Amino acid sequence: MMVFFKHLTKTDLTVRLAIPSSALPHFENLEGCDLLVRDYRTRQEWKFRFSTRNIGHPRPVFTGDWVRFARAKRLLLHDLLIFNQLEDGQYRIEVLRKTDLKLFGKVIWIHVDEASA
Repeated sequence: MMVFFKHLTKTDLTVRLAIPSSALPHFENLEGCDLLVRDYRTRQEWKFRFSTRNIGHPRPVFTGDWVRFARAKRLLLHDLLIFNQLEDGQYRIEVLRKTDLKLFGKVIWIHVDEASA
């Protein structure tokens, strides 16, 4: 099940991943918890800390290994992050990058691991 998706911002790449507020109900009761998140392509596990910044309205974020993950994957501004939870409860993360290629008029997206190869 897809929990959320988003296009990455500068802050996401350098400080913390801001999670869309619409996904907040999914993380109920996980404040301050470390989530083991498996990379969709490499199967490597990363430990993302979930927390909520309380400035005005709650703003959920991932810290912990997030910035290390972003650097290791060489993520770029506007890459598309997809965060899923599988039926067995495991979390998976997938990141796609827009290419300059089109097929039948539609833009082609590829996994970031393929983009840096």
